[in-house]
Amino acid sequence: MKHLLFIWFLSLNAVIYSQESRISGHVTDSDSSLVTGAMIVIKGTTMGAVTDKNGFYYINRIKPGTYNLRVSLLGYETLEIPTVIVGGNNTFDFKLKASDINLNEVVVTGTKSENTLKNVPIITQVISARQMMDLGITTVLGALEKMVPGLEVSQFGTLASITLQGMDAKYVLFLIDGERIAGEVDGDIDYSMLNLENIDRIEVIKGASSSLYGSNAIGGVINIITKKITEPFDAKLYSRYSKYNELETGGGIGWKQGIFGSRTSVNYSRTDGYDNTPETPHDWTQNPYSSYSINQKFEITPTSSLSLVPYFTFYRFERGNVSARPVHDLYTDFSGGLKGEYFLGNNSINLSYYRDRYNTFNVLELLNNKKDTVSWDFIQTARAQGNFRLSDKNTLITGFEYNDEKLYSVRIEGGQKSAGEAVFYAQEDIRFGKRWDLVAGIRTSEHSSYGLKTAPKISVMFKQGFLNFRASAGTGFRSPSLKELYMYFDHFGEFYIIGNTQLKPESSKYISGSAEFSRPWNNSSITIYRNEITNMITDRVLADSVQLTYQYQNVSSATIYGVDFISKQKLLNGLWFSAAYSYVNSRDNQTGLQLYGTAKNSGNLSLDYNFKRKHSSFTAQIYCKLVGEKFYDIAVDGTPPDKPYNTWRFTLSQQYKWLRISGGLDNIFNLVIPQNLDYISPGRRFFVGMNIDFGKIK
Repeated sequence: MKHLLFIWFLSLNAVIYSQESRISGHVTDSDSSLVTGAMIVIKGTTMGAVTDKNGFYYINRIKPGTYNLRVSLLGYETLEIPTVIVGGNNTFDFKLKASDINLNEVVVTGTKSENTLKNVPIITQVISARQMMDLGITTVLGALEKMVPGLEVSQFGTLASITLQGMDAKYVLFLIDGERIAGEVDGDIDYSMLNLENIDRIEVIKGASSSLYGSNAIGGVINIITKKITEPFDAKLYSRYSKYNELETGGGIGWKQGIFGSRTSVNYSRTDGYDNTPETPHDWTQNPYSSYSINQKFEITPTSSLSLVPYFTFYRFERGNVSARPVHDLYTDFSGGLKGEYFLGNNSINLSYYRDRYNTFNVLELLNNKKDTVSWDFIQTARAQGNFRLSDKNTLITGFEYNDEKLYSVRIEGGQKSAGEAVFYAQEDIRFGKRWDLVAGIRTSEHSSYGLKTAPKISVMFKQGFLNFRASAGTGFRSPSLKELYMYFDHFGEFYIIGNTQLKPESSKYISGSAEFSRPWNNSSITIYRNEITNMITDRVLADSVQLTYQYQNVSSATIYGVDFISKQKLLNGLWFSAAYSYVNSRDNQTGLQLYGTAKNSGNLSLDYNFKRKHSSFTAQIYCKLVGEKFYDIAVDGTPPDKPYNTWRFTLSQQYKWLRISGGLDNIFNLVIPQNLDYISPGRRFFVGMNIDFGKIK
């Protein structure tokens, strides 16, 4: 009987595979040169391929039928081919058109579904891994600081803090593949844990996005999209070295055979640190540190309709000790999850579970480096989402999720606190003809401490020739963090910071409008926005306290409005000039002061030259970062704001086949400002980098 069942199983598989088809072909550019690394995707399925060094691709195990294909590669216009009939062995060759301004690039953050940049009603900025590699950038924070107007980075030793459109980090939601990141400290996450080698692109949405992402998305969303597993073999190595033994190195290896795929990436970084203020010997400008991270992702596609992706990440960061105390800091993080996607024609169902735990330790050097737990932050999310293509011009997304957070800290009375949230969200994307696109969404959540909260949002887009007009309006909210609710911090008896269990959620009303001009030789946009925040949570001195005591309170509101301008202009073949300017007026309505750590004026300028041949490319860039006066609350005491400054950077990058060499000069004019509260550059520094693509060596 067992033998008969086995023979039947083999016969059934033979019948199934005999009914499956295959497509293959070549991808070339407008000069008929073969294109390597182009991605061919059969939309609505788990199937896809990447062209090899000969520009050749093939996809097996396709059921006969009619499909939509997408062919894409950075530097070329994305090609969409509808109604491709597949049956038997088919050959499809594609020709891509080179483009330095690719508005057909696919993004997901603004609508939680795939959409091209030119068609998404929510303005989205994309930073690709290729752009970062060309410019010798090896950190996520470095990429955001240099490429996103209105985003400012403040660096305090090994700790970094950001502001976006005048709002600090607690109002900006960081995601990895749509999942929240644990380990928030004063609103900021530990940006060092973001492994650049594992990143495909970074998508940035400015303004209220609580309708899809909930708390903390009042000021914007930054979603880091990791690399997919698409190639039979892929292995890369990168390294960058600079002064003070500053080293950033890592690599990745991936493979895909049949229904199984895997990708492993590692990153290691270190520095000896430096001190711009030697008169304070135990207060270094940049602490020495070392860190590493490991990312592992698997992909299993048992059928053309089903994809399973288990993944995990481990991270470790240890700060060097420059203090008089025999104690130093150690941070670790372990995260993982499982994503499943099932396609039903043009529809799909997504199920996911994710968990992340971030730990903070004191390392006691006199006790054999014993680790003493200071705090840990644990979050987990379970989600079910459906993407339904109701028609060619109507897409509906609905989802349920449950978020759970637990926090332990020696600074919390009782040690551990927790909170839970049940969520339903829905969004509909409707296109009216060829010119109008409307996206409307709502998110309703039931929080364990604050009850029911609802956040709606609507965005509309109108296209007229080479002009795009967009407008958005929505509300947002931010629930008080567990630290703000329960913290009890004693700073050696000098002062105290205490939580407040009576805090209410912060809320916001956001509106924006933009105009975009897009031609092959120029892409420019201007955006105006206004954000009103009420019930702002800030720390205030308790008047009747015996010792100096700060408590978190809902005592403020803020009005933020501003303008963002971005332009990229072609001067000559391969030569482009880019400019960006951001004006932010962010006012605390109670004090009348500019919000903490924000600059009213900032921007950047760059001149880029790109030259490409069949097997090689050359990139050169001169980049300037402009930062205006930066304001702090301490200005109440008479301390003036930080003065405006500008810093310049020069980068060269040369690639030939599998090897890329890059180098350059940071801070060309040797700007050092020892007393600046957040600009910590030690002066002019040369850097050199190398990237090796082992998959192209064969």
